[in-house]
Amino acid sequence: MNVDFILDYEWVVLSVIKKFSGYSDYEDLYQVGMMALIKAYNNYKESWDDNYNGNI
Repeated sequence: MNVDFILDYEWVVLSVIKKFSGYSDYEDLYQVGMMALIKAYNNYKESWDDNYNGNI
């Protein structure tokens, strides 16, 4: 696992946490968000890029 890559995308987790500002336990949200980011990193397959054409 590339820790630098994960930390480069920490901003995504933090931006989602902001939407839950009324939730009292920031650390729980941060931990779950980072776990999800690590899981996404580990499950990513480069071959999936072949099917992406940029049109949404």
